[in-house]
Amino acid sequence: MIDNPAYKGEWAPRKIPNPAFFEDLTPVKSLAKIGGVGIELWTMTEDILFDNIYIGHSVADAKALAAETFDIKKPLEVAEQKAKAEADIDEMDGKVVFKDAPVEFVRQKVFTFIDLARLDPVLAFKSHPETGAGLVGALLTLFGMLGVLFGLIGSSQRPITKSSKKTDAPTPDDKKKTETAPVAPAGETKQADGPVKKRK
Repeated sequence: MIDNPAYKGEWAPRKIPNPAFFEDLTPVKSLAKIGGVGIELWTMTEDILFDNIYIGHSVADAKALAAETFDIKKPLEVAEQKAKAEADIDEMDGKVVFKDAPVEFVRQKVFTFIDLARLDPVLAFKSHPETGAGLVGALLTLFGMLGVLFGLIGSSQRPITKSSKKTDAPTPDDKKKTETAPVAPAGETKQADGPVKKRK
């Protein structure tokens, strides 16, 4: 601890007069009528609905509002969802679900696409693009595999039939070698030995 003669005490914000300051002793009475309530959710579940929100302190009022709204709508909504689920089941009777039978599902998609492509290929690709892309990919893969199998696609190198052993014996395809005069190392003179003659 050292002395600080310039110390002025604890800092406090500067206070200036505010002629418009007032204190509302009854804040609830001055609120405007609530027109809506915002609820923020972060979920992957669809079709979440909020309805009949009550803001107040009275349990009796909340129960009365529920009896007038929620208790009347809930059975109707349940009946509607049940009817919709039954209609979906009836509609899907002829269709196979991928989760239950994946092979049959793919087979049905392919046959549907082929039947439609016989009538109108453009319409088949527009209405079932994923099936068309899958079939085109399968055909290209098949042709590529056949091309590789029969040597139409891939490297065109000839197979090496020569022996890989190196020998000094001349072979018929060797070219005739011409003898050259030996070269002397730097700083030395070249000696003439052998059948090569000097030029004059």
